[in-house]
Amino acid sequence: MSEQDPFVREEFLDKPGIVGARWWQRSLEAADVDTGRRAVIGLFAAGAVLTGVGMIAAVAGASSGSDDYRTEARAALDLQQEYGWSFGATAEPLTFDGTSKRPFARDALGKLADDLRPSVTAHVPFYVPTLFQAPSALQRNAAAEDPVPSAPLRDVLQPIFTPAMDVAYRRGKALAALFTGATPPLGGAVLVVVDLPGPESIAFAAGAVAAFDPVFAIDNWPHPRGVVPAHQTLAAAAYYQPLFARRAGKALSLGALPPDPRLKAPPGQAAAVLPAMVVLDRRRLDAYTDDSSQFDNRHVARVPGAAALKAQGVSRVLYVTPAGTDKDLDDLNDDLVLYGRAGLTVKLVGADAFGRDAHDGAGPASGPDDDRPFYYYGSRIGSSGWFWHDYPWIKASPAAPGTDPEQPTVKLAGVAYAPALRVTPFSSGNPGAARPTGFGTVPVIISVATGLVLGAKLFRSGSWNRAAGGWGG
Repeated sequence: MSEQDPFVREEFLDKPGIVGARWWQRSLEAADVDTGRRAVIGLFAAGAVLTGVGMIAAVAGASSGSDDYRTEARAALDLQQEYGWSFGATAEPLTFDGTSKRPFARDALGKLADDLRPSVTAHVPFYVPTLFQAPSALQRNAAAEDPVPSAPLRDVLQPIFTPAMDVAYRRGKALAALFTGATPPLGGAVLVVVDLPGPESIAFAAGAVAAFDPVFAIDNWPHPRGVVPAHQTLAAAAYYQPLFARRAGKALSLGALPPDPRLKAPPGQAAAVLPAMVVLDRRRLDAYTDDSSQFDNRHVARVPGAAALKAQGVSRVLYVTPAGTDKDLDDLNDDLVLYGRAGLTVKLVGADAFGRDAHDGAGPASGPDDDRPFYYYGSRIGSSGWFWHDYPWIKASPAAPGTDPEQPTVKLAGVAYAPALRVTPFSSGNPGAARPTGFGTVPVIISVATGLVLGAKLFRSGSWNRAAGGWGG
């Protein structure tokens, strides 16, 4: 293939059952295409014709039985808020990995959204409480042919604590220790964006509350067949709720967490100036292909705009991913690029940059509240201070641990990251473009006569098979 005849992407598709990209080589249209390539094209064309005939027959069969119903795509979250969080799967249970055995006050779930609210007033506009409102939400309506109500989510939710959460908590604590032992930022405040799998993001934020103000931005609800396992994220939030509640001055008598004297602002700083830590669920864009068995509860990240950050004195953004070799997710690419264009410095650090020092002599942790083993940047006691060499934003205090100048510089992946605009399903290289067609939507059955929602299409049979095909607005 010559450089003049490249493969180019004609279209990107992201909707149930049609996920991928259509590629075409311009040179195949040229008159001098060789015989072998013509034969290949002929095979593709024949297959396309057969596929097209099959699709036409399928649509005709779906439409021939009755004109009483139609299939229409609706926003998943809107459906859950109207017809219950488990709409279309009310009889199906949620499965919780790593269920916690600690004491749990179920009634406190009604205050989850308040207890996890940012403590700094200026950060509240960035807070997205959607996920934490789900346990106390009430079903407003019932689908015409799906009258069984959803069980209240707070009645089935169970807190979880997993080994991955334990590691993430210690990593968050290690990052907070660096900022707690440092003087105020040089040249402006810092925004941290944590983009780990949901339960780990929650745990990382819990570990970092000594130096940061968590600002949660998770914009979906759990569902028994959800593409995104949001119930695990919500269960992790329930586990750490007492810690966040105590941070907000709303102590809960759960007997779950002992008093933690470190849950205060760094020395010499008022709580009102704690930097914001936006907390996301990295699984929000998980792959989705089957609308007949999955509920598309995916969502896009919502982060503060560059102008809003600059108005609050923020000049630097630290993006935390699972590993330093990770890239920014597609829905964040535009935002991070626009940060850079607005003059903000954007850097990436992998959560895996923080680990235990195998030679620190600390024994194994006796429980989830035990600091042993403590984690350090570069996984060595003497290397943690070199974070400020890799990210020279704040001048570390000479008394801060891990700033021994004799220690060698730590070289870790992620330090060289700089956001670069790329073509994604969410932007196509044009900041501000719309999300992919069908993203975050679920097919439902609509009565043609009344326009009422009769039920979800999930695993339906019988009369639902007569529903006309196609996607509505």
